[in-house]
Amino acid sequence: MESMKQPEFIINPLLRLRTAHINVAWHQVDGGIIDREGEYLCASCRYIVDGHTVMIIVADLPQIDIIYSPSTDFNDTGIQEWLRVTLRDHITAQAEKVLPERVRYWLENKRLAGGGVVIKRLPKNVLGQCTYDNVIYLPPMLVIFRSDWIDGVILHEIAHFRHKHHRKPFWDHLSVLLGEDARHKDAKTDICLAPYFPYYCFLMK
Repeated sequence: MESMKQPEFIINPLLRLRTAHINVAWHQVDGGIIDREGEYLCASCRYIVDGHTVMIIVADLPQIDIIYSPSTDFNDTGIQEWLRVTLRDHITAQAEKVLPERVRYWLENKRLAGGGVVIKRLPKNVLGQCTYDNVIYLPPMLVIFRSDWIDGVILHEIAHFRHKHHRKPFWDHLSVLLGEDARHKDAKTDICLAPYFPYYCFLMK
């Protein structure tokens, strides 16, 4: 059988993912304790090797706790894939709760009516879409952004209610919604986000 492809990034206790809506915490615990505790958890919450639980993920969103033993091999491709998929699924669940609430907040704040919100994976480098009937599409990845970045994306899509393009009237209108120069804010966010974006894409693929 062909071996699993090496991941682009490694998920291990050096991962720091702490935002307003997601908090990943790592806990090193004796392997025997993890194995015993794993007997009481659902199969999707634990990673098993040779019949023994070697890692547990417990989510009470926004909190995600990852419990592992000192002997955990974080280079193991099976562990890496399980970690990535499990984290992605919990982040997606949180996005489906948080992002529509945030869109509703801004629509009420601006006294506007939209056509709805859909949370789904979008093409790479696309952080939002607005249809001609004002339905806003947002990727789950957005929920791990800083709060002001989330709001910037949402207001960008709301600005498309009036202007279905990116010409000057759009940016002028978005500046009014943001209360600051939209082009400047967009450029600043791109610079700040650039170091993290490839890792976020990897987590959420």
